[in-house]
Amino acid sequence: MGYTVDQLFTDYFSGTIEKQIAWRRFELRFDNPVRDENIGGGKKQNEISRALDNQIIREESDPEIIQLTIRYESVKQFMQTIDQQIVTILDYHYDEQKHYVWPKIAQMMYKSKSQCIRDVQHMKEKYYNSHWSRPVENLTL
Repeated sequence: MGYTVDQLFTDYFSGTIEKQIAWRRFELRFDNPVRDENIGGGKKQNEISRALDNQIIREESDPEIIQLTIRYESVKQFMQTIDQQIVTILDYHYDEQKHYVWPKIAQMMYKSKSQCIRDVQHMKEKYYNSHWSRPVENLTL
C-alpha cells in the first residue's frame, strides 16, 4: 500500500512528520545497542569515548529518520515554489488541529468552495508530478 499525497500533506501541515522525527531521535538516544560482554574483566585504558559523535552518526544513518526527513523536506521545498495563498489554503485544509471545513476556508480566502477544492486538487497533482515527490517512497496520488 502506498503513501498518498493527502496523507503526506496532512502529516506535514499537522506537524506529524516533525514529531515522528523527534520521537525517533528520542528512541535512538535511549536505546543503548552497546552491550558490555566483558563481565568481570578490566576496562580499556586508552579508549576515547565519543558518545556525542556516535549518537549523531546513529541518527544521521537511521533509515527511518532519513525517510521522514525526505518527506518533510520534499514538501517544504515544494511549498516554497508555489503561491502563498495556495499554501494557506493547503494549511487550512490539511492541518488537523484547525478543523476547518470547506465553506469556512472559502470564506477566509474570499474564494468559492469549488475554487478552493480545485486549487487543492491542482496542487496535489502538481506535487505528485514534480521532481520534489520522486524521493518519497511508495507515494500515490
